[in-house]
Amino acid sequence: MHLTTGILSQQEQEAFVNFCNQQGVKPLLIELARGDYTQQPMLSEIVYLPGLEDALQRANQYSQALRTSGFAVTRLKIEVPATKASLFAESSTNFQRYFEWHGKVDYARVDDLLALCTTHEVHLSRNALKNEANTRFVTLREYGNFETFVHRRNQLITTLTEGAWNLRKQQSEYCVYDNNVFLDSGWLVI
Repeated sequence: MHLTTGILSQQEQEAFVNFCNQQGVKPLLIELARGDYTQQPMLSEIVYLPGLEDALQRANQYSQALRTSGFAVTRLKIEVPATKASLFAESSTNFQRYFEWHGKVDYARVDDLLALCTTHEVHLSRNALKNEANTRFVTLREYGNFETFVHRRNQLITTLTEGAWNLRKQQSEYCVYDNNVFLDSGWLVI
């Protein structure tokens, strides 16, 4: 799960990191390559719970704790492994669910990487809290079915591999809850 807060000053970033550490969760400061909201501080936790309601309850507890500590929560996002998407096929939602793939790559040959992103309709970001100026995350979002997602993901991985980009890490997810997808306006097509 991810809980996004409003933009933070440098001092607030330090307080946010301390808050996350005290809660035993991971702080992120995602910087998008473009978009209307290019800085997205996030509390992130990987947790295995029986169902979506349990995840929402836990997320709401974090949300309340963040607000109590002075952080405005702007988004709540809950994801499961992409291979588990079928478990949520029958449940209703008021937003269009989507698949995402994140690949951590070397930020080298920048013009070529940007061209690749345009060709594959994928996007770049980085975690500014990590001292990794030479890496970026490539994000593919797919609103179609699992097969379309896997096809696009595999094409992208092949292009990255053949292009000699060092794919350091990758993850495939299915978003089952997102209460503010519009934070991605201008970065991803919404």
